[in-house]
Amino acid sequence: MDAIFGWLYRTGLKRGGKGGHWSWFIVSLAAFLLRRDRAQRSASVIRFPVKPGDKVLVTMRELGDTADS
Repeated sequence: MDAIFGWLYRTGLKRGGKGGHWSWFIVSLAAFLLRRDRAQRSASVIRFPVKPGDKVLVTMRELGDTADS
């Protein structure tokens, strides 16, 4: 996914800057924002392998919540 966003970002800057249509700048901006957002969200707390038959409980909390509440 990062390669696609990188390609869209570079292509948008090239085509928008060389007298192309202004919409290429919008494509470039959108790709930049999506790639940045994806990089911020990809930080995982824990990773472990899951085998067939295993059960996993996923709990989502706000950043300020503690484990005790």
